[in-house]
Amino acid sequence: MNNINPILRSYRSRLIYVVGWMIAIDVYISVAFYVSYIPFHILLIDTLAFNLLFATCFLPLWYPIRYNSWDKKSWKFNISVHCILYCLIMLVCLGCSYIFTYLFVGNDNAYVDFMISSLPWKILEGSLLYAIIVMVYHLCIAIEQLNEKAANEIRLNKMLKDGELNLLKSQINPHFLFNSLNSLNSLIVKDTNLSQEMLVALSDYLRYTVLATHHEISTLKEEVENIKRYLSIEQLRFGSKLAYEMNMAEDCLPLKIPTMLLQPLFENAVKHGVYESTEVVRIVATATQKMQRLHIEISNNFDAEAVGQRKGSGTGLKNTKEQLRLLYGAEALLQTKVENGKFVVALKIPI
Repeated sequence: MNNINPILRSYRSRLIYVVGWMIAIDVYISVAFYVSYIPFHILLIDTLAFNLLFATCFLPLWYPIRYNSWDKKSWKFNISVHCILYCLIMLVCLGCSYIFTYLFVGNDNAYVDFMISSLPWKILEGSLLYAIIVMVYHLCIAIEQLNEKAANEIRLNKMLKDGELNLLKSQINPHFLFNSLNSLNSLIVKDTNLSQEMLVALSDYLRYTVLATHHEISTLKEEVENIKRYLSIEQLRFGSKLAYEMNMAEDCLPLKIPTMLLQPLFENAVKHGVYESTEVVRIVATATQKMQRLHIEISNNFDAEAVGQRKGSGTGLKNTKEQLRLLYGAEALLQTKVENGKFVVALKIPI
């Protein structure tokens, strides 16, 4: 989102702002001259000083409005903040305009009387102009958010349309498929029951993966079940070298998440953990619900020396981060860390 004040972004917006204030100043002078008996030159100096200060103070007002999460606060809090900001601006403008005019006209009794009598009108004018500026700023923010959302949706739809074949290829890892078929071929001779079990798991896994291209959203339960199929197949290949544990809270299972979002993360755990390790690699996944977010953590122990010699491209993590950013419009929903000999991936998915 653009951080520059919308009034200062273009020559046209600056011109509209200046013209708007010229109209406001003209109206104020006309009304004040009609209802007061103060000399015109004093009225002109006071009006210009007050309104030009007001116009200047409204420009930095954009930043507290832009960077404050108004939609996450109560309406009472928002009104209180605006009242405080308005009072501060009004005090600054009244005080500075009085000092500025005093330097030109001195301690004129007519001006002092005018200052007192015009105070309600200045407060009324200031309140109206403050409300207009605040509404314009909020409208600009809303338009920017809508434009950003529309751009992200267009980009996401284009990615889904243009990259459907690449997405399908990345979901069905060819090495995984070839290795599974080779393992299945060996099992047919050694253990018929186990080979049938592996064939059913592989068939169900491939069916879910193919159908995933037509569904953007699945439940966590469906995703976990398919990942279990994947891990059970890999477990038949690696035997006791691979162990996994799924600790999913019951209230998390019905929650919706992007289809096949977690699959690349488990593939990374197997690829960079089990492939290179000479010891048992344990993959542990947990899911909890906190503050309207689904927290998922996937960890696996690994051989740091072996993995250091065989680094991947990191494409799986990058694609998952980008998918989360486009779907939810927020950064840092996926984070990784290494602690105590474990590689940990943490996701925070808005509910």
